[in-house]
Amino acid sequence: MFGRKETQWYLLFSSEQKAIENLPENKVIEIEVAGKELSILRHAAGYFVTNNKCPHQGLPLSRGGFCENGNIVCPFHRYSWDLKTGRETRRNEANMEIYPIKITDEGFFIGIERKRGLFGIW
Repeated sequence: MFGRKETQWYLLFSSEQKAIENLPENKVIEIEVAGKELSILRHAAGYFVTNNKCPHQGLPLSRGGFCENGNIVCPFHRYSWDLKTGRETRRNEANMEIYPIKITDEGFFIGIERKRGLFGIW
């Protein structure tokens, strides 16, 4: 009502080449950005950033999570979420938040949405 959402961009790598060097394909890697525990994944279809906690039971996806058929798969119970939409694929579980990525000449960035109120960002 009194605020609006705004995306704040955080530099993760100085270039896409650095991202490729540091992100093994199809393996979920834990990162922390702006105090959030996130997972990042490099896949043939691109790069994807999600919450690190599985929406099913809150277990860390970075402990063996992987990509299969364009979905991120939880290593504990094999629930999966579409990497492009964040929607759970089979069991009607909660959806997963997907964070935007942009790659420019200045680097590889992750966007985190913040609410902007009358007195600054919340």
